[in-house]
Amino acid sequence: MEISLEEFNKLPSYKRLHDQYMEKINKIGKELGFDTNGLKTPIGRLDAVWRIKNLNLPGIKENIPIVAFEIVCSEEQKGLKGSMSNLISSRPSLAVFCLLREGIKKSKNDKNPEKWLKKIENFVQRMKNEFNGIVRIAVWYEEDIDRLYKEIVKTK
Repeated sequence: MEISLEEFNKLPSYKRLHDQYMEKINKIGKELGFDTNGLKTPIGRLDAVWRIKNLNLPGIKENIPIVAFEIVCSEEQKGLKGSMSNLISSRPSLAVFCLLREGIKKSKNDKNPEKWLKKIENFVQRMKNEFNGIVRIAVWYEEDIDRLYKEIVKTK
């Protein structure tokens, strides 16, 4: 669902940050030749997904998910558990948690935003360890996405 620039500017800063990085991830995926449509999974929606376009293989009608993304900006632990379930249900080759540090720190009305960021980073690391062997999980930060965007999208 598209929103106007005026509506976008009214969103909390962490929500705008989330949407900006979601757009960057989708542009990177398109430049790499992936289909970036189809965010639904059996239990919800992903923030972004890169799929191999239909290869016309016998018995395979859908595009195959290669990388699924959840952008972490304002979620708490319970929401992150749901995101993990959603990532697993999409059955990608790689699940990526994109931790947007500034968004995480601003999303909590907390006296110690660095402590909150560390708590989220530790929780994602525990999930990564717990689900090792079920799904390959990577953790990316803003600078990882920005570097890819600059290398892949801006140079073409």
